[in-house]
Amino acid sequence: MVDFAKLRTTAPKPKSTDPVEIFRRLPKPAGINDLYTSQAEVLQQWYPRRGDKDIVLKLHTGGGKTLVGLLMAQSTINETSEPVLFLAPTTQLVNQTLEKAKGLGIPAVPYERKKPLNDAFVNGSAIMVATYKALFNGQSKFKVRGNGQAQKVGAIILDDAHTAFSEVRDAFTLEVSSQADRERYQTLTGLFRNAFKDSDRLGTFDDVLSGEDFAILEVPYWAWFEQLGAVQEILKGAGRDTYAFSWPLLRDNLHLCHALISRSAFTVTPILPLVDLFPTFVEAPRRIYMSATIADDSEIIRTFDANRESVRNALSSRSLAGISERMILIPDLMPFAFKVRDVNAKLLKWASGDKGRGAILLAPSDKAASQWADVGSVAIGSEAVEKCVLALQQRATNGPVIFSNRYDGIDLPGDSCRLLVMSGLPAGTSNYEFFRASALYGGASITRMLAQRIEQGIGRGARGAGDHCVVILSGSDLAAWIAKDANFRFLTSATRAQMKMGSVVSEAIENVDDIFRTIERSLDRDSDWVEYHAETLAELVEDDKPDETGYHLASAERKAFNNWRDGHPEQAIAKLTKVLDEVAGVDLQSKGWLVQFAARIAAKWGNSERAEELQQDAYAKNRNLLRPKIQPPYRQLRSPGRQATAIAAQIGSYRIRKGFMQTFEQVTSNLHGGASANQFEQALSELGKMVGLSAERHDIGGVGPDVLWLLPDMTGLVIEAKSRKDKKNAFTKEQHGQLLVAAEWFGKNYPGYRAIRVSVHPTNVATEPAAADSSYVLTYDRLQAMVGDARALLVRLCESQLKPSDLETECAQLLDTSPIRADRLPASYLQPFVVKAE
Repeated sequence: MVDFAKLRTTAPKPKSTDPVEIFRRLPKPAGINDLYTSQAEVLQQWYPRRGDKDIVLKLHTGGGKTLVGLLMAQSTINETSEPVLFLAPTTQLVNQTLEKAKGLGIPAVPYERKKPLNDAFVNGSAIMVATYKALFNGQSKFKVRGNGQAQKVGAIILDDAHTAFSEVRDAFTLEVSSQADRERYQTLTGLFRNAFKDSDRLGTFDDVLSGEDFAILEVPYWAWFEQLGAVQEILKGAGRDTYAFSWPLLRDNLHLCHALISRSAFTVTPILPLVDLFPTFVEAPRRIYMSATIADDSEIIRTFDANRESVRNALSSRSLAGISERMILIPDLMPFAFKVRDVNAKLLKWASGDKGRGAILLAPSDKAASQWADVGSVAIGSEAVEKCVLALQQRATNGPVIFSNRYDGIDLPGDSCRLLVMSGLPAGTSNYEFFRASALYGGASITRMLAQRIEQGIGRGARGAGDHCVVILSGSDLAAWIAKDANFRFLTSATRAQMKMGSVVSEAIENVDDIFRTIERSLDRDSDWVEYHAETLAELVEDDKPDETGYHLASAERKAFNNWRDGHPEQAIAKLTKVLDEVAGVDLQSKGWLVQFAARIAAKWGNSERAEELQQDAYAKNRNLLRPKIQPPYRQLRSPGRQATAIAAQIGSYRIRKGFMQTFEQVTSNLHGGASANQFEQALSELGKMVGLSAERHDIGGVGPDVLWLLPDMTGLVIEAKSRKDKKNAFTKEQHGQLLVAAEWFGKNYPGYRAIRVSVHPTNVATEPAAADSSYVLTYDRLQAMVGDARALLVRLCESQLKPSDLETECAQLLDTSPIRADRLPASYLQPFVVKAE
């Protein structure tokens, strides 16, 4: 018998370091004949740059990043004989990588818990494939700095780097559960009660601790610094067992952390991940970040401390290989009314039943997912998710399967998913993400994050060239987000192209039956649809431009963090202030975030005067941040211009005008007595802006109105919003006193303006001691009438086919006969109080 193994060893050939040549020599498993053009391109770009410490490569979802990474890893081993570590976000993806390596004949071994690192890896003869958490944890076998000899590697391949940001942060995050560790949770939160009292947030603080409020509160950094010793004592006892994987990473770095309080946990997480604690990672001569073609790569810089120029000059391909065929439909923007939820349920059951194809739904939270339990199997938690994914992949089920907050880390190629419904705008996955979203609300950073989540989500169901899927983007919040131009530009070119096609297709659908027929054309591979998609995609896709502003801000934030950590606070502050002076086009929310970071550094440095000055500046830029100890001077709202101009400009900012109405309905859905005070006041402020006025929320420490509307004629509606008041209760002297104080504040800050005092209250009845005869009430009934009149006006404008230049004229004409016109508005909706008969 011929001994082929012996023949291989008796005629050795020099090992190739060229990854394309390595692939040529490998045995090819079924289904792989050659590299995609895109794969070959990035490998050819990488080879001459392989000595760079940081390299980013971007391929379309399903474009074969794993194979590229394995070839780069094998090339490094052949050249250096050093160990190579290949990281993936989940165990499922680790197993897929190992299977792919086995099929190609590339030596690869798994990371195994409770066992020493595999000798084949340590000796540089096999790639080790592991999750990110295998490396980044306080008990890491690769060793934490200062705790033994670290495992050296020749390279680290970071697969799906764009999905690993939360995984890496979680490794450095300690959460004290309000349920499982109740006593410690109460002790920790109790340390900061006075801090929230001093900042007039004691009511919210108590509501969060009692479980009545879902807010995420950041402990003011000055209070956090004062209590670091006490926090250390409270946590160190449990650090060796309960928090064994995170405490060793945080115990000497608490001053570099955010402290967050929610109804579920007391969270300690670093401002940026402390990746320098792992010499294996920091000292790796090659770090290769493999990412999907997302629009924002700046988080690679923040999370991994990657070189800005390396991220900016990412390896990529112009080839469309790897872009799956997606028919994207948006029911909420279709030109007819129907119950979207009911139709989605029928579509999911029809696709999985009658059509025999995999069907899934992505929901933004466990609660939202549970509401679909009548439609399919709800997968919550890693174990349930892995089980359902495997069943879909092996065709043991067609679903429908409902996944909670799983926008990445699950691959469902082919018939395992032909219909994907994304229900609602994606949300954060951790207390930190919810906190950051709140602090940066309305800014570019959060828009980028949402764009990435949406792209990740729609990529679950079609995994590369030749694959196809129908994607339904459902929910008024998601539809409104997509319809707005300022958001749409944060998506990648390929996704924008597919969504533009989807908008055209959605607008051409005539009724519910037509939705089913249209989807069937994709499922049954109708040649007209397939050719339309391919031709239009090729025409619309263009190169995505690097986000220079995002790269500069991320680099400055990471460098400032490193400077501070290294004991150079002055340099850190200078780095942050310099980037804001030099980089144009930074939104106010991001400016405030970075200035507050500088204030935090100044406070820890002991320069309290500088810290207070910076915090005032941060708060003036972004009111979602920590309120400074001393209030900065109030900045007047800009006087509103022409009402028709403001309304037309807002509508014009939406690619699809119906999206503006989705936003309107979303806002006004919180204008009712059951909404929280925060929801109600925010909605009232947003309503004012949507009807063309200047508006803001301003109640700070009991000073100023809950909501202020400015009218063009130097008039201000000073509004106290008393939501959740019983209809039986009359307007009281105490409530009127609050309104008088707010009006006094207005008079001082808006000299020359006329104030109209308004209370939003269930009834226009006041007690005699209230003496409210010169104040007005906006009852819930009249508020709903205002909403209805605004809706009528805005619907006509949004449904018009007028070009933007003519929209303002049309708006002005409609306002002439509308009670919502600014000069008519007070008389149209406000009523005088009447005294309650004793």
